[in-house]
Amino acid sequence: MKLGNPVRVTGGVFQIRAIGARVTVLTAGDDVLLVDAGMRGSLPLVAGGLRGMGLSLDAVTTLVISHRHPDHASGAEELVAGRGMTVMAHSLDASILRGSERHPSPFQNALLARVTSPVLDRVNGSPIAVDVALRDGDVIPFPFPVNVVHLPGHTAGSIALHLPEQRLVFVGDALQFKRGKRLSPPAAGVTDDPAQAIESLWRLLDLDFDALCFSHFPPMRAGAHDALRGMLDDRAA
Repeated sequence: MKLGNPVRVTGGVFQIRAIGARVTVLTAGDDVLLVDAGMRGSLPLVAGGLRGMGLSLDAVTTLVISHRHPDHASGAEELVAGRGMTVMAHSLDASILRGSERHPSPFQNALLARVTSPVLDRVNGSPIAVDVALRDGDVIPFPFPVNVVHLPGHTAGSIALHLPEQRLVFVGDALQFKRGKRLSPPAAGVTDDPAQAIESLWRLLDLDFDALCFSHFPPMRAGAHDALRGMLDDRAA
């Protein structure tokens, strides 16, 4: 998947590889919703990807930020500037994104957090106006259902989005999909509470889905529910 090239995941769901993370695009008729914004500088890639789908940035009505880390959120300022998009994020990350709280370092190693602090202050970008503070169970207005699932652990406000009509869950950074195409928990070194992050994943088993979309890995298009149950059962054994 090349930078900026749109890839179809399933009906109404595409991904564009931006700087730092994939931007997920939901489309239904004239309605367009983006999930995450990539890092600052991603705007040309996102705009180009949308053009490749026959869309424009002006068609985007909503930006949902899966969590506060800069590879997902720092591109939001340039993405929404002057376009009237509604920005949404979970309430526990929204205050940080708005600038009313200082961005915590994503790095759990104290030395690494201290050394990278000056760089992260620049990478995190400017505060953004979060218009809607999401909570678990919210349904985001869109032509097909987009349900918010709170998955705390990676950050306090990490969310997944369940698309029941597509039988798909966008999990952001709540899961990794690598190591021989196996699921694994989020990287502990950049996760606020690794134990909580794993515990949160059990909630996904209550949902009907067969596919998963990730922020940093290709989608898992089939067998995802069974794969997640297997991973969690193995860790619990």
